[in-house]
Amino acid sequence: MYIKTSWVARVGTALNRFLKTNESAGSVELTNDPTGVSVPGTPFTVANMNKIEQGIYDAHVTADANASNLSANVNQDVKTTASPTFGSIPFIYIPSPAILSNVTLTPTNITDITTDGTNLISVNNITGMIQIHDGITDTVLSSFSAPTSLTAGLAFDGTNLLSLGYVTDRYWIYKHDGISSTILASYAPPAQYISGITFDGTNVILCGTSPDLIYIQDGVSATTLSSFASPTDRADSLTFDGTNLIVGDSYNGRIYILDKVTKVILYIFPFPTNLEAKNKVDSIAFDGEHLLTLQATEKILSIHKRIGCFHG
Repeated sequence: MYIKTSWVARVGTALNRFLKTNESAGSVELTNDPTGVSVPGTPFTVANMNKIEQGIYDAHVTADANASNLSANVNQDVKTTASPTFGSIPFIYIPSPAILSNVTLTPTNITDITTDGTNLISVNNITGMIQIHDGITDTVLSSFSAPTSLTAGLAFDGTNLLSLGYVTDRYWIYKHDGISSTILASYAPPAQYISGITFDGTNVILCGTSPDLIYIQDGVSATTLSSFASPTDRADSLTFDGTNLIVGDSYNGRIYILDKVTKVILYIFPFPTNLEAKNKVDSIAFDGEHLLTLQATEKILSIHKRIGCFHG
């Protein structure tokens, strides 16, 4: 363990006064005059300087070893239950953001949620209704029929509601006229089983479980610009916080925050409940400031502390 030296300055009334001895025509010996120094200070010696050099060297050895561990751990499979570690300290997994409040939703079987920046929008697959709430509350202002009897996802593109509905043997994307039952367009997504949908301000982003990919569409259209591997083979909900893509995995009870550009996993944290089946979180959303998680079986909508603090 490195023990630092607390250096002490020389103090005195004549620090630059010297005594002269052994003077000859060609040389003279000068030594500090001790009568002008009240505190001698820490000596500038070979031993003290070598101690500093050794401390710097040891710190670099430790840093290089930790960097090697970090690189290895970043590349390990985050789909496993093992927690990646930085040495012995978790560096990816963090606690779930604190819950500011919970809202108990009265309707049963709400399968997905989104917001328009002001109001919560939910879909109830028992009644087949999409509901517009009064803010982020249980109070429903209005409702209308979903385009299909099974709606797996909702998103808002800044103007229009997008819904992900199941028809026959696959899911379809429906673009609504504003937030209403009128459908402006519909199209098939790039995979048969799409489980989550969000909008990043420019493009629709989808997640699927067969294959385990995340797709970036060209605006609100059937054209796929790119795709990349999902951080989990159980991705079933998506949201976007204005900076990063957030992926929900209700099966394993985790939320992944991905850098939108690099697709690198920045953080992983658990849902704010245990992993028993009845306590899985079924949907996630972002209201412009807070992360929302929906525990559908318990009808609990949790409003979390702002997650912008995770952006670095």
